[in-house]
Amino acid sequence: MIQLSHSGLCLSLHLPQDGFYEGTRFDRSGVFGSLLFRGTELCGPWFTSYSPTMHDAVQGPAEEFSPVGLPDGRILKIGVGVLKADMETYDRFCLYPLLDGGQWTAEADGRQARFLHRLEGFYRYEKVIRLQDGGRFSIGHALTPEFPLEADVYNHNFFTLGKLAVGPSREIDFPFEPEGDWRAVYDSVGFTAGGIRFSRPIKEGESVYTGNIHQKGKDGMPYELSLREGRLSVHIQADVPAFKTVLWANHRIACLEPYNKLEARPGETLRWTLQYTLQEI
Repeated sequence: MIQLSHSGLCLSLHLPQDGFYEGTRFDRSGVFGSLLFRGTELCGPWFTSYSPTMHDAVQGPAEEFSPVGLPDGRILKIGVGVLKADMETYDRFCLYPLLDGGQWTAEADGRQARFLHRLEGFYRYEKVIRLQDGGRFSIGHALTPEFPLEADVYNHNFFTLGKLAVGPSREIDFPFEPEGDWRAVYDSVGFTAGGIRFSRPIKEGESVYTGNIHQKGKDGMPYELSLREGRLSVHIQADVPAFKTVLWANHRIACLEPYNKLEARPGETLRWTLQYTLQEI
């Protein structure tokens, strides 16, 4: 476990091979164990049961890369490795045999953690998580593929914000008017002129979902959004555009998932940074 502390933030990060997360869905670099902001847990456990092989046994900001089909029928998952799976039947919620997990290294200096994943013949991937002044932290990425890459990546943002209950006190805001398509007709949640609001608590066993939030009247959206619970808020920005955002929520957590695209030639390095600002209002 890596421990970082600075400016009212205390962050615990799992090592990629420490056994906490052994699923084949999410990037294994920098899996959050705990994030305390001025003594309040913002990214604690949200699931009711736990196994290291659960597809979503992750906390806090958690990233998933889209599957990349290989010529021999296998699948590449960046941040995981080469899987025994095929594109026609691939299901992100399933656990697949890991054929090549590559080589991982991790190091930290008290305010910053650096994770490096080398997968011979495929890519070099570096993630740096850095605590900053003013209750802020960033997640920086540098991905250098050894083949023509077209994929996308999103961040699930499993923030608990100190409270394992989702209802009218959980507020979501955008710096624009959002629109999108809900999976069903809900009496519990809806769009506003500048965000999303819950009209009642989400019940146990219930979930809500919309898969294509974007700026009204436009394609895509700026990569900027906020979550608030009572006096606590987290503001998320990136130096890349988002082509959509997903919302998934149940009675314990409400996750905003912005997506950005990746496209690079062999040897070209893709860089993008996510910036998080935590506040106590």
